[in-house]
Amino acid sequence: MSRLSTAAIVLRRREYGDFDLIVTALSRDHGKMTLIAKAAKKSSKRFPGILEPFNYLHITFRETQHGKGMPVLEEASLVRTPARIRSDFARAVHASYWVECIGLWMQEGQVRADLFELLRFVLGELDANRIPPDMLGVLFQMRFIGQEGFQPILARCACCQTGIEQLVQDDFCVDLGKGGVVCNRCPPSGPRGLRLSKGTLKQLLWIADGDLVQARRARFSSQTLAEARAFLEAFVPYHIGRMPKSLRILQHIRQ
Repeated sequence: MSRLSTAAIVLRRREYGDFDLIVTALSRDHGKMTLIAKAAKKSSKRFPGILEPFNYLHITFRETQHGKGMPVLEEASLVRTPARIRSDFARAVHASYWVECIGLWMQEGQVRADLFELLRFVLGELDANRIPPDMLGVLFQMRFIGQEGFQPILARCACCQTGIEQLVQDDFCVDLGKGGVVCNRCPPSGPRGLRLSKGTLKQLLWIADGDLVQARRARFSSQTLAEARAFLEAFVPYHIGRMPKSLRILQHIRQ
């Protein structure tokens, strides 16, 4: 039975029996992991209250023989705890939505160092209070869907493929089924409720690629941010295939 170490971010935890905890984490080197922390609720020496969602840890775990059963979490040391997120309900709900998206979409053992770095970055920025939570949410969702291979078609009409710069119109209808925006000449297949202005499309395309630190400097007007947020919070659940519970809570507290 091998003993391995990695950096990890806790996605969720739940009680198991009288003393154990089941911890789901996104690790840098081993992907999404579900581990059992035996006697965690009565062992303040090994796990001194640090197996909490959003915590950035360094963990040591033991794989079971022949890969049967959950890996056993043996040790954990705290790298960073997001104190501001924990003390602010709205920030905690934003963070919960991000970790739920990753938890719902990723397969067990799927190694994605890029998603680990994205989650580490947005949680760090949310806790540092340098960027408004809604802006960070737009950044996270654009990067998340792009890295997972279902980036929306925003630079051209998803139907006729005409580039948005070639079209003389200021806003575009969103067609979730076609995976992006459609021009006025191409009727959408579904409801016409969501629309994105040409300026919002350009901003979303700008933050979709490149350096995260540079993308953090993006400045959205209130209208652009509202459009981008409404679009992504429809697009991401549609392509994940379910509505995250934390997103329902987030949308409720905004009201």
